[in-house]
Amino acid sequence: MSLRLLLAAAVAVCFTLPAVADDKKGDKKDEKDRKGTVTGVVTAKGDNWIEVKADGEEKARRYVPHWKGGQPKDGGGPDKEMVAQIKKTELKARVRVEWEFEERARVVKLEVLKKDDKKDK
Repeated sequence: MSLRLLLAAAVAVCFTLPAVADDKKGDKKDEKDRKGTVTGVVTAKGDNWIEVKADGEEKARRYVPHWKGGQPKDGGGPDKEMVAQIKKTELKARVRVEWEFEERARVVKLEVLKKDDKKDK
């Protein structure tokens, strides 16, 4: 009876160790490699964030600028250039966003491809 129990435990360990090792490797790789470019329509925006519904997606995703300059007491805050670019981008404009993941999706580059034509009419 104990031989069967020992054999079962050995088999269980053999199958679980590779899965645990792969998870740890995947986390480090995912953090570095999580970046991309999306093209879509601006659905909402705030003082320091923008939401873009990418082509083919059901929901919009929120992007925020990188944090620059350390702690707020030391003058740190969201990237001022990107905040200014977000503010001048109109709702329903078609945009291309280059992003990377650092705690959350961070907008690296924001390019307006087409303004909302319906607003003028």
